[in-house]
Amino acid sequence: PDPAVFRPALAHVASITGMIAPVAGILISVTQKEKSAYAAKQGLQAAIYQLTGLLVMILVWSCWGAFYTISLIPLIVNADKYNDAPPAIFWVGLGSMICPFIVMAVWGLYGFWGAIRTWTGADFRYAVIGQMVENRLDRQAEADSPGDNLKQMDLQT
Repeated sequence: PDPAVFRPALAHVASITGMIAPVAGILISVTQKEKSAYAAKQGLQAAIYQLTGLLVMILVWSCWGAFYTISLIPLIVNADKYNDAPPAIFWVGLGSMICPFIVMAVWGLYGFWGAIRTWTGADFRYAVIGQMVENRLDRQAEADSPGDNLKQMDLQT
C-alpha cells in the first residue's frame, strides 16, 4: 500500500485500540509533516478525535457510575425492604450500562469510517474536529510563510 494513504488510515483506525491511539495520530502527524500535508493533517485530526473520544468516554462512564450509585441508595437506606429483590431502579441503573458501550461502539465505528475513507485517498474530515484542524493548519501555514502572504497582497492590489 501507498504510505501516503496507509499512514493516515492507520491513524484513524487506531481509534479502536484505546488509550494508545492518540500517540499513533501524533506520531504520524509529526513524522509526515514535511513529506505529506495530507498525512500530517489526517494524523493530527485523528489524534484530536481520539483524545476527544477519551474525554467523552470518561464523562459517559462517570455519568453512568453516578446514576448507578444513586440507584443503590434505596437498597442501602432500606435494606430490610429489599431482602427478596433489589428495587426496580437498581435494574434500570444496571441496564443503563449499555449506554456507555453504545457510545464507545459508535465512536470507534466513526474512527473506522475515517480509516476507510483515507485508505481510499478521500480527504476525510470529522464533524466539527475536521474543520477546526483545517483552520488551525491554514493559520499555521500563513504564519510560516509571510513572504507568500506579501506576494498575494501585491497581486491583489
